[in-house]
Amino acid sequence: MQTYIPYQLRVKLKQIDPVLDKHWQQQLQSILSTTPQALHQKIEDQYLKAKNIAWNYLTQAFEFKGHSGLKNLQLETQNSELLQLAHRIKSTFSYLQGYQTDFQIADYLESIVREINQIDLEHPADIQAQQLIKKAFLYDAALIIRDLDFTVSENHRHLDIEQVRTFIFEIFMKSEILGSWFAHILPSEYAEQELAIFQDYFIQQQHVRDFEIIQTFQYYFVLSSTYDSSVSAYSIRRFLTEENFGKENRFYISGLVLDPQQLDQADYFANFKQLMNRIIGIQRKMNPHIVELVESLHEYNQQNLIPSLKEVLNIQSFSVDHLVKEHLEILEKDLSLNILEPFLKGLKNSVQHTDELEYCYLNILRLINEFLHQLEILSQQPMLQFNQHARLFKYRLIAYLKLLEQRRAQIFVIFHDEFLYQQQLQAVSAPTQEIRELLNSAMEQTRQIQQHIRQLEREMQNAENSSFLKRLFKKSEHHELKINQLKQNLIEVRDHCYLKIIAIQKLAAQESVYLEAKNLIPVIDSKVRHYAFANGENGVTRLPLLIQLPEDRNSFNMQSILMALNYEFLLSAKSWGLSQKA
Repeated sequence: MQTYIPYQLRVKLKQIDPVLDKHWQQQLQSILSTTPQALHQKIEDQYLKAKNIAWNYLTQAFEFKGHSGLKNLQLETQNSELLQLAHRIKSTFSYLQGYQTDFQIADYLESIVREINQIDLEHPADIQAQQLIKKAFLYDAALIIRDLDFTVSENHRHLDIEQVRTFIFEIFMKSEILGSWFAHILPSEYAEQELAIFQDYFIQQQHVRDFEIIQTFQYYFVLSSTYDSSVSAYSIRRFLTEENFGKENRFYISGLVLDPQQLDQADYFANFKQLMNRIIGIQRKMNPHIVELVESLHEYNQQNLIPSLKEVLNIQSFSVDHLVKEHLEILEKDLSLNILEPFLKGLKNSVQHTDELEYCYLNILRLINEFLHQLEILSQQPMLQFNQHARLFKYRLIAYLKLLEQRRAQIFVIFHDEFLYQQQLQAVSAPTQEIRELLNSAMEQTRQIQQHIRQLEREMQNAENSSFLKRLFKKSEHHELKINQLKQNLIEVRDHCYLKIIAIQKLAAQESVYLEAKNLIPVIDSKVRHYAFANGENGVTRLPLLIQLPEDRNSFNMQSILMALNYEFLLSAKSWGLSQKA
């Protein structure tokens, strides 16, 4: 009997939102109707209660008990910037109530969300408060927008108010609230979809266009990726905008709505395909070497890497933890040698124009996302659910995807100057090298101070054993003061090192990512924060190095962090031989 909630089911449950989903009860009933009865209580305890959803035995239906708005929000933070912002936001809802157009609503929501997201925070309690403020704001705004009769700007796609409202609620707002849990249909899942358009059309379009498809209760939203990492692919303004080029029929869009109820109508599919051509895709002919390489990497991922990942479940031994760690190291080696290294080699040697760069970017994202998706599925198996090595491996994959996005302009570019390329390599390696040097220096200072303390303690011990105790009393007292000062010096060295690591990460914001602060992983352990640093040649050929920094400085162990960092560095720097694909 299944006793855990599978990953795919967890994703579906995460999407349920009574504030944002008009049809949330139908969606929930649909999910539960296909779920084993044995899991229902666990679903209620772990997911529904957290969403304030309860079963009403009188009406025999699920009910929503309401949400915590900004007015009633209890925040466990003393961060003045957050508290002041929450207070300011509360006074803006009257403006929202008076807005009459889609772009006014878009600009209002996105400007406030941007202001919330841009607050640079370190402490997990503050990061949690930041997310709570954003969630409460979006829910309060949604209740207002639900009743607003706003106008939709003139557009070639015939978007109506219901479609725009659905996009605001179920795409923009949900993506901000759910973060990495926000779901879209993976390309590998297109073949399984009920609508034939996925198999007959979207699979082919994936070869020439970079887009993702998000399913809501009524619609499918087809959204192109954004070229600017500062602009979300789920931006309302971006979705509404149609770029015109002076002529009536020359316009480009970043997203489409597919209404499955209209697919049977005459000309609907033909019109949809015409509009799909307005999503900018690959215009120039691809270098066959690049196409062949990318296809071979996808094939290797599906036929070798993912099956190898699944083999972790076959481990049978008393030392499961060690064997899982060993298996993941072998898997990482395989990923680096047979996917990432050949990919970078092709990027450097075969790419000839920007469309090929775009083609490479969208395909490596898809490949890693597919691999990560399989890891997420497996991570709910009892063997891996609480395994630290599996969890950290997943975090590094998540960080790799984020760093590809952050460093897109530094990776997916044609380098005509070797000096500029070497500068990029230096930018990638510098932060972790600086941290290692910092830790080594701090460790040496600590060793010298501890040595001095031991020497003074020996002298004090000798003095106590001497017959001249009274004569030496003042000297012992002096030693005791000196020892206390040296112990304080140890704390200062440790604290300086701790704060310096944080400062290095902030200065290397392009080459690193603070996972909790970017809402890439949940703040499940408020005692630890996770920093990932780009690794390998130009941040491509190796998964990022991961530093776990305790929130409490008193728990900061420089030696253990240096050992962990050196272990990951040595592992990723191993001479693994030449890949067969290289």
